[in-house]
Amino acid sequence: MPELPEVETISRVLREGGPASPPLLGRVIVGSDLLWQRTLAYPHPEEFADRIKGQVIEDIGRRGKYLLLRLDTDTLLFHLRMSGDLVFESTGEPPDVHHRLILDLDNGNRLAFNDTRKFGRVWLVSDPQEILCSLGPEPLGSDFTQEILFGGLNSRRRQIKPLLLDQTFLAGMGNIYVDEALHRAKIHPLTISNQL
Repeated sequence: MPELPEVETISRVLREGGPASPPLLGRVIVGSDLLWQRTLAYPHPEEFADRIKGQVIEDIGRRGKYLLLRLDTDTLLFHLRMSGDLVFESTGEPPDVHHRLILDLDNGNRLAFNDTRKFGRVWLVSDPQEILCSLGPEPLGSDFTQEILFGGLNSRRRQIKPLLLDQTFLAGMGNIYVDEALHRAKIHPLTISNQL
């Protein structure tokens, strides 16, 4: 399951390029193909196709577990959920059976949202805060300190593991990393947060 580090890695590869893909910054989206309608959370498929065509990818980033493609007019958000991934490939290849959304690019390549389990979602919005406003602080952000974490834990009376998984408390943490962090800190997952 993609969590914050995996989404950050995908973001960096799309932004900076990798062994199998050049950077996407500056690429123009010349068309789209929505292969499974429920992948698109917003807007309606016809509006999506009209709005995204011709937009330039200006920046690529992450907020919590959301991948953000900042376009010249809108922002395209992906939540990968259990099995989602973004695949860069040539438009000459036949689409994979698990591709849910394909974005054709001006250089003859495409960016495909591949999601075996169909849990992932995509939004095209003018203001990403519409979707991201309820997320808690970034655990890797420079403004996230020990004091902020301690204050947040002390002000709540919840079991530590569910609290750390709560995306409104701390953005981007998932089951695997929370389990590992608690194990390394020798904190039992059922410990009450304000007793730490």
